[in-house]
Amino acid sequence: MEYLIKEYIKKLTVDDIKLFAKKKNIDISDSDALILYTYIKNNYQDALSGNDDKLIKELKNKLNPDTFKAAYRLYIEYKIKYLS
Repeated sequence: MEYLIKEYIKKLTVDDIKLFAKKKNIDISDSDALILYTYIKNNYQDALSGNDDKLIKELKNKLNPDTFKAAYRLYIEYKIKYLS
């Protein structure tokens, strides 16, 4: 599973973040999409291994509060679904 995620992350774009947000009915600014993209590309392994507390705190301070709430909700949902 980790290999598939790694390969997907390699191909991930900012537009993918925007399209996913739109699909989930989340309004996201270009700057928030770029922040999420950067964090995902650079830190996905920490998130997969459960070392996500620091990343979550950083994102909470960087993202629009509504964007953070929506992203965090989805993160928890997918973490439970795919990593449990």
